[in-house]
This record gives sequence, C-alpha cells and structure tokens, in this order.
Amino acid sequence: MTNKPKYLLIYEWLSKQIESRKYRPGDRIPSEHELAAMFKVHRMTIRQAIDKLVEDHLLVRRRHSGTFLLSEKSPTLIRRSLENISTYYDDIKQAGLDPAYKMLEAKVIPATETEVAKLGVQAGDPVLSIYRMIVASTTPLVLERCYLPGNLFPGLIDRNLDTALYDMMKDYQIVPHFALQEIGAVLPNLSERRLLKVKETCPCIQIESLTFDQSGRPIELALALHRGDKYRFRCSIGKVEMYERK
Repeated sequence: MTNKPKYLLIYEWLSKQIESRKYRPGDRIPSEHELAAMFKVHRMTIRQAIDKLVEDHLLVRRRHSGTFLLSEKSPTLIRRSLENISTYYDDIKQAGLDPAYKMLEAKVIPATETEVAKLGVQAGDPVLSIYRMIVASTTPLVLERCYLPGNLFPGLIDRNLDTALYDMMKDYQIVPHFALQEIGAVLPNLSERRLLKVKETCPCIQIESLTFDQSGRPIELALALHRGDKYRFRCSIGKVEMYERK
C-alpha cells in the first residue's frame, strides 16, 4: 500500500500517459469530471493533480473549456532537477516535447590547464571536445560543450553524437554517479545568441558540471548555456521529508 496522497498518484499516472505519448502536444485530455469518475475521487483531487501538471508546464488551460490541453510544440518552460543526474533528452521528453541534439563541433584537443585540473589528465593528453545544441520541437534551448578524457572513450569522437552522451558511456562500462555543479547568470555572445535565437538582452543560465563515476573518477566536464526564458531549475534544501502538500 502507498501512503501518497491520491492527487499525487493521479499526477504520476497522467505524467506516465504523457511520457508514453498517449497524449501528444496539442491533444485534449479527459475533463476533470471524466477523470474524477475514472478514479472515483472528488473533482478537487483531480484539480490538484492538474494544477501540478500545469506548474510543470506539461498542461495548459484553455479559458471557457472544461478540459485541459497539452503544451504546444514550442516550450514555455522546461524544468530541470538539480537533485539527480539526468539528460536533457529526458527533461524535454517529460515535458511532452520532441528532443533532439544538433552537433556543432566534435574534435580531439590536447589537455589544457583547465582539463588537467578538472579531469585529472596530464598536460597534452587527448581530450574529446564536443559542442552541441539541444532542441525541443525545433526550439533551441541549450548550448553544451563537453570535455571527456580521450583514454576513457576511444573511438567515441567518430560515432554519431546526436544522442545522450550518458547513454553512450554505457558502451564503455562507465556510468555517471554524481556531479559537482556551479551555476551563474550570463549574457550570451553574438554567436550564442544566433544559435539560441535570442535577443542580446536575454539572460542565460550557465552551469559548469564536473561528473564522476562510482569510483570517484572524473569522466566529464560540461559547460552548458541555458536560455533563461525557457529553463527553470529546482532542488530541495533541508528536511524535505517534513513537507507534504495536503
């Protein structure tokens, strides 16, 4: 038996329906009345679940309508948790949108002082530099440059890199275990503005992540530039087990 509130169970069920693509962006979902009958609960319970999905930007309400519609193809906001390691693909998919990686540059470079300090390689060692753009249903969201120790990922640079790197790491028996992150606000330069299709006054959120495997070995240094008008980040601080929404 679960101790979760009923609205959370319904929220999770609806989220899974969205994730499995039962409902597509723009589709109409069942009304509050229909869902209340389906789950045999009060409409207020359904409304709580819907409210949470609206907060997550998975659903939008249409005025004068008794039903709710999934967000349009162009994302309003993407929410990303800072409490676990996930891929942008997963975040965008969860939002009911179509994720894609667009390769901008991939090359092998000699390790500089930064890679030596962060990745634990020797000066001049081969480092994979991968620069990509993450897109949600044709809308550019993130520019990410990743640096990987070349000795850990032989041949990776020659593969199709239009997918999640963490998934590809499994082929090398490497699994991301934890990461250290620093977050700051920046204004994008001209090249970044053109790629992200934003104005010069649009602030961006820059995150530097250093990811380690289970043995504590650094496996990736990533610099990711997120559109400030499209991304929100969330994390829990303190004794979260004491909090429960009624």
